Amino acid sequence: MPSDKYEPGNKILLIGSSNTKPEQIEKTRIEYLDQVTETGTVDTKTLEQLNHETLPKSTYNAVHANNFSPIAFQHTPKQLTQLASTLIPGGILHLKEPILLSPRSSADGIEIPVTRTTQTLIIELKLAGFVDFNVKRAAKVEREELSYIVEYVWGFTGDTRNQLIDSLYGQLHIVAIDAKKPDYDVGTSFALPRKVLNGVKSDNNNKAAIWTLSVDDGEDEFGELENEDILLDEQDLVKPDKSSLIRPDCETNGKRKACKNCSCGLAEQLEVETKLKNPPISSCGNCSLGDAFRCSTCPYLGMPAFKPGEKVTLAGNLMQDDIEI
Repeated sequence: MPSDKYEPGNKILLIGSSNTKPEQIEKTRIEYLDQVTETGTVDTKTLEQLNHETLPKSTYNAVHANNFSPIAFQHTPKQLTQLASTLIPGGILHLKEPILLSPRSSADGIEIPVTRTTQTLIIELKLAGFVDFNVKRAAKVEREELSYIVEYVWGFTGDTRNQLIDSLYGQLHIVAIDAKKPDYDVGTSFALPRKVLNGVKSDNNNKAAIWTLSVDDGEDEFGELENEDILLDEQDLVKPDKSSLIRPDCETNGKRKACKNCSCGLAEQLEVETKLKNPPISSCGNCSLGDAFRCSTCPYLGMPAFKPGEKVTLAGNLMQDDIEI
């Protein structure tokens, strides 16, 4: 007799595989029918049917998946999603699945149908939408049952069969997990409670009040706000004189001379004027044609085109400040 107890009117889904003996499923179906009575239902499916059939949504109180021997195949992510969808909110999935003690996709170079561990199976169940997991047990598959699975279910024969049995013995286990579907269904929506802000109840007709931050709101959470105007004194409000921005050691005794670490632009200005007074001799003959014809080391880069021998002059406002203080 199954250990799970159900109420009259409950709907149960039993899922086996094409290798499960029909009398196994039928015996369990009859026993559950006695619990749910004529007002409930106990339906049966196989894992293979889930690949091309759609289960009804939010229908079953419980699903028993792969609970019948031989337990030889793992559920695909699509199948787990289907099982979550067919359960009612709060419904329970009773699942059995073969797992490995350590993850791998092959054994001795032979690809096998089982790749998951208990941890990776739980991750797949979470991604499918299940919560509240109860891992009941992980029993080792004995050699006789393993031999039957490898040869008659997976279809390996000869030396390959023997290699798989030797490689998987002690590594292949059967885990039983109960997982719950959340108490809400996919796509469920509900209204959030309206928050009262400063005595104003939020609604669609008073959206501005929701996003209004008053001084009182700031004081409650952060204390009194500082007035930034009182942080400035009279000296901070005085505009600096332009002459005060030039370092005094840049121009001494009336001579225009840039200091060592000039930052006011005089050093660059004097460098340009020096080049204009002592024009370099062109090595390529293209200096006067403009930047499109000049080499990468041309001293005239950035200057306008000119006639050979002509003195290069810059615009009168080129070295003037863009912003007057």
